[in-house]
Amino acid sequence: MIRVNDNFAKAMEFTSFKKKESVSDDELINAVLKFETVLSKESGIIYHCLVRNFKNEYANVLFVTEIDDLKKLEENLMQLQEAQDFFKLIDEQSIKMTFHKILKDDFQVHNHFSCIECGTFELKNDYDNHKLFTISESIEREYLNTFKNTKAHFIGSVKENRFSEITIGETLGKTKEICFGYFNNQFCKPLLEMADETTMELDFWYLIA
Repeated sequence: MIRVNDNFAKAMEFTSFKKKESVSDDELINAVLKFETVLSKESGIIYHCLVRNFKNEYANVLFVTEIDDLKKLEENLMQLQEAQDFFKLIDEQSIKMTFHKILKDDFQVHNHFSCIECGTFELKNDYDNHKLFTISESIEREYLNTFKNTKAHFIGSVKENRFSEITIGETLGKTKEICFGYFNNQFCKPLLEMADETTMELDFWYLIA
């Protein structure tokens, strides 16, 4: 985990993957730590960490000042030995890279957290973006921020009519409990109603490096 600065983040890269079967957790973590020494010198970097879920999948989580920084970063990293040493431990067929444009002003990554909830979805045809943002603000104000566990939250744009809801929490257990509370909360139900449930993807990831 590295924090380069406290700048406002406008984009997040979330790249999930599986390590090769012959690679140990310690090997992967050590490679990530070395990778971060060169990553921290790249333009636009704010924060990076490695997380894991209960399916033995891992994910690079990277916050940057502008989404264009992510595109430049891809090209630059392939030239660096530390990046190549990290990437060669990964099962290439398992890689899923997603860029999230953060649709929130003045978003900052919290200093202390251990869990990231990452959900993506598409809207039903009769809903618009503006209503999504209004509902998200209501959820944050009336529900999420009533819990000490909630450290940060935003709606992101992944591609046309595909959005993400990201919640950063203090612990995995409490973050999951709060998430599943959406089904019974009057401020959260409108978001569930406007999302196309056949397009929903959701997982919880805990910090390991």
